[in-house]
Amino acid sequence: MTDILDYISTWSALKWVVLVLIAGFIGQFGRMMAEAIIARVRRTRAGKKMQREEPALLGGAAAAEISSVEHSSARPSADPVQPPAVAASPLPDKKALKTLAKARKKEAKEAQKEAREKG
Repeated sequence: MTDILDYISTWSALKWVVLVLIAGFIGQFGRMMAEAIIARVRRTRAGKKMQREEPALLGGAAAAEISSVEHSSARPSADPVQPPAVAASPLPDKKALKTLAKARKKEAKEAQKEAREKG
């Protein structure tokens, strides 16, 4: 028994302890980095999926209104205060709603400008 204790020196045991601690440190941070990368990829894929499904989340009239506002100069609605028509989905697409709200605000501003020019 004393032979084994004489064979294992303090420095040898200390080197192994330090080596195990360093390996654990590197492994833990490597795992955390891998999880962060996976989360970023999932967010990116979910964002792309939402962009492809954007017309499906909105009702037919609201999707047509957004596309006509973005792609033509015709004004689809005379009432800028009317809330957007959203499909029965529990969570409407925030970007589409924001785009619709901006278009309605722009229409109201143009209507006020025309009224000032006439009167």
